[in-house]
Amino acid sequence: MNLNSGSRYSRAYNGSNEKNEALYIPNHGKDPEQINPRYTLRSNGYWTFSPDLRDPSKWAAASHSSSNITSGPDGLHPAKAEAPAQVIYKIDSANVTTSEQIIASFARKNEADRVTISISTTNGLQWKEVWRSESREAVKADLKLVAEVNGAYEILVRIEFYSAGSPSDVLLSDLTVKTTTALNSKTQPKLNVGKNTIYVAAGDQTQSIVLWPELQNNKFKELAAEEKNIASTKKHNGYQGTLYPTKAKEDGYLVYRLEAPRDLTRLTYGGRFYNRAPKSHIDLLHSFDNGQTWIKSWTLTDTAQPWDVSHYETIEIPPGHKSMLVKYLMNSTAPSHDACSIYALRIEANYQPVEVSFNGLEVTFAWSELHDPPPGGRLRELVGCSHTQRIDKLPFKYTINVGGDDHPEMDHLVVSLNNSTETKQGYKSGKDPGGEKFTGVWQTVGKNIAIGKKYVLSHASRTSWDAGDPDGTRLTDGVAGSTYVGGTSYRYGALWEPKTNPSIVLDLGEKKSCAAFGMNLHGYPSHDSLNAEIKDRVAVQISDDGKDFTSIGRLQTDLHRKDIPVNFMLPDEETLAGHTFRFIPDKPVTTRYVRYLINSDRHFCVTELEVLDSIELKPFDLRIALPDEK
Repeated sequence: MNLNSGSRYSRAYNGSNEKNEALYIPNHGKDPEQINPRYTLRSNGYWTFSPDLRDPSKWAAASHSSSNITSGPDGLHPAKAEAPAQVIYKIDSANVTTSEQIIASFARKNEADRVTISISTTNGLQWKEVWRSESREAVKADLKLVAEVNGAYEILVRIEFYSAGSPSDVLLSDLTVKTTTALNSKTQPKLNVGKNTIYVAAGDQTQSIVLWPELQNNKFKELAAEEKNIASTKKHNGYQGTLYPTKAKEDGYLVYRLEAPRDLTRLTYGGRFYNRAPKSHIDLLHSFDNGQTWIKSWTLTDTAQPWDVSHYETIEIPPGHKSMLVKYLMNSTAPSHDACSIYALRIEANYQPVEVSFNGLEVTFAWSELHDPPPGGRLRELVGCSHTQRIDKLPFKYTINVGGDDHPEMDHLVVSLNNSTETKQGYKSGKDPGGEKFTGVWQTVGKNIAIGKKYVLSHASRTSWDAGDPDGTRLTDGVAGSTYVGGTSYRYGALWEPKTNPSIVLDLGEKKSCAAFGMNLHGYPSHDSLNAEIKDRVAVQISDDGKDFTSIGRLQTDLHRKDIPVNFMLPDEETLAGHTFRFIPDKPVTTRYVRYLINSDRHFCVTELEVLDSIELKPFDLRIALPDEK
């Protein structure tokens, strides 16, 4: 992410399925999250940008560019009267923007004084005025923008002034830009219970311009500076390009203009290309002299399958260039999207930032510790926690320790630049819980020796919800139920009504060495084992003769996230209502008969019985190699 002076970015971990158009990017006019809101895939981020408008040493560094602007004790105003003046701010949202609020306070003394606010999502190629002052004296703008910015990654906010009298007659006294973004809630950096190492570093100190245009249905025209002999399909079919030349054996091309407020330093451009027809070619070219001469970076002449080539070129730009042109050229013997075409293109140009000095930043992680319920309690207790670290040099590495009985529930992550040294550092509670680094396990299971074996039910299965076991074979057929409960999940097993408390006696046919005993179960209402909701009890007993049984333990149905092996994938909703719960004795036991004694107050379903001849849980560290580690 690019952080400017006065920036703060907070990203939430908890997914949002709120039906608010300011929080999502529509897919054909609809909220994609509503297809299955229980997954909570979407979360949101919140940028807050409040630049210093009074300090002569800070206001310019926070801006993208300016002309005829200066600062004073009351804010920004034109340096000279009776001349156009403007300041432009750039919002690099890091994640895709869904909406934006612009709050600005102005002063305007004369009727002829003017102030306007415009925005651009095309790097200044097109501007849209969104506000104009209509009254004198103190004026406040409070704009809530959705359609104007939805889907953008870079937004320019331009504030234009015109002072008919003294330069300070019209001024900007305060500005706050609040930008909402959408992000994947599953991809955030998470803390584990125990010790966590945080590494903070800076990449190349550069700013960037990104053009990533949509091409289908003539939308390529929106960002192009020039076009010739070019068309696009109405809809992208996915397996061929959409942008193609319209005349055979004649150049068809698109030209894009890149303009930066300071010197350009690097260009990376390319895309995904389809070149099939004989003697067709696609070229990438760029120009530093406004198109008088063109430099060819790359050409695609190969027409062999699979007609799907992704390629990018990186160009180091000589000093002294603030603008340049990029050309995508096609020439084909057959002018069609199935002969020579472009699937997608992307252009990124880096340019010099206003400043590269580092004045410190703050990183705050917020989470809730999970504590097991007290005796008789139902749910685990959540305790809110946070840790703030001020970073005065880069790279920087530090530790956050997380307490509790399981991995925490993450709340938000905040990164802010140039914060006050008065902010409280460290843990919100003032106490470091300590702890060792968490290491997961890799689970390897042996053979399920229960498959195909006979068993006896103390109570016949109900046939509700397509359940049932008429032949007495369903629980050892090798087909276990899913982690998702509901719908068709009951048809794969036997089902009993609440408080039936059945027992199942499994006959292995002969004495066998058993390393683990399991049962794939679920029920109604659905209970999440990862949230201490399952209160069913299943005792395991063994016998050599099928008459005298000895209790050896109970299935572990109260699981923690830290118990889940790294090679087991939870469903997208990150719950575990259906599962093969196991009892693993300290060492293998030998037996022929296994009895499962079930105690349940809900509808109880068993889809499979399991007896493993071996099971191994081996430490497996899913670690990330940090840049300072070998």
